[in-house]
Amino acid sequence: MSLTARKTPGVIRADEAYELREFARRCRLGEFALREARQKGLKVISVGRRRYVLGRHWLEFLEQQAGA
Repeated sequence: MSLTARKTPGVIRADEAYELREFARRCRLGEFALREARQKGLKVISVGRRRYVLGRHWLEFLEQQAGA
């Protein structure tokens, strides 16, 4: 996959990890929406001062929300 395709907004791959800011940009989630997703169960991983979302966690979260 080309570097351009990997940076496309809206594209989240199950086999990648995203820094929280990059994840929010790609999903076009604002601060409130991101906070709400976390409250509803989106997993965010903290390493030092950085926070990450795994692509597979996002896709699992979307499936969970679709079933709710």
